[in-house]
Amino acid sequence: MVVPPKSEANLADAVNQKARRRRRTLFKKASEYSSECGADIHIVLRMKKSGKIFILTSNTKDWPLSPNQLMSYHPTPIHTSPDSP
Repeated sequence: MVVPPKSEANLADAVNQKARRRRRTLFKKASEYSSECGADIHIVLRMKKSGKIFILTSNTKDWPLSPNQLMSYHPTPIHTSPDSP
């Protein structure tokens, strides 16, 4: 059986579907973490190609804090990146 190559449109749809699925999973896990650990969560995702922004906030009353409010906390907030251990 010969499998035809995927068209560019089908490939783009598959990439978009994977991104949507990963975003849903990330937001679901963050929400679970918030409720199970009693943590306030604020996540902002900006899609590089489209510029779309997706926001998840677990506590809309007090969050997000401004950068000045964050820096006044003790201990100082820890900024992480994907390369951080």
